[in-house]
Amino acid sequence: MIKIKNYGLNKFYNLDCMEGMKQFPDKYFDICIPDPPYGINAPKMSMGTHKTRKGDGYPGESTADKLRKGRLNQGAGKLKNRALNTMSCDWDFEPPSKEYFDEIFRISKNQIIFGGNYFNLPPSRGVGCWDKQQPWDNFSQWEMIWTSYDCPAFMIRHSNTGGANKEKKIHPTQKPVPVYIELLKKFAKPGYKILDTHVGSASSLIACYKLGYDFLGFEKEKYIYELANERLENHKKQVRIVDFMEV
Repeated sequence: MIKIKNYGLNKFYNLDCMEGMKQFPDKYFDICIPDPPYGINAPKMSMGTHKTRKGDGYPGESTADKLRKGRLNQGAGKLKNRALNTMSCDWDFEPPSKEYFDEIFRISKNQIIFGGNYFNLPPSRGVGCWDKQQPWDNFSQWEMIWTSYDCPAFMIRHSNTGGANKEKKIHPTQKPVPVYIELLKKFAKPGYKILDTHVGSASSLIACYKLGYDFLGFEKEKYIYELANERLENHKKQVRIVDFMEV
């Protein structure tokens, strides 16, 4: 097992979150902001129905199939080939166990959990709706965000298709960075420590880096971890270049 020495922050580990979390004391993190598997077999889902010229529809390809064929990731070399050839399609068969939720509630003071309607979570006033602003009628038009905060219900509106500046997808359930930025701006405070137990594409860590929050993340799938880590490091370089040019 990987030893997390001195609880080092601003780190991203290729590690099962259950192994990583037990190395931290109670309430160590201020916010845990995971996007756990929902148990709905997301990698096999079609991203909408394609229309023919006559108006007839037929099911689109699954997200996992698109990733395998290189349509969601245009990287090159061994890393791309390893990801496309070994993409697992069974990670979303079941939601996380009760032990998982017990652990994130143990080590974090507050939680912001995507897909809250799929899990057995306590009633909360502070739930959010992410309006995906997407065109596919047979795919969820919005997503529930459960939070532990006692606050009015809220809305986030940001396209899941990425708009003009969309990035290539490296994960079937990749969330846009601006969605995480809006959540952190709403709930996080200076000096907060942020945990993501299911990093996936690293959108959450990129948002933390841009806003200056200390973070720690886990991703157990090695090929996804490598793609996400590369994406995170590329964003760090972009931020450093912009900072340098502004000096």
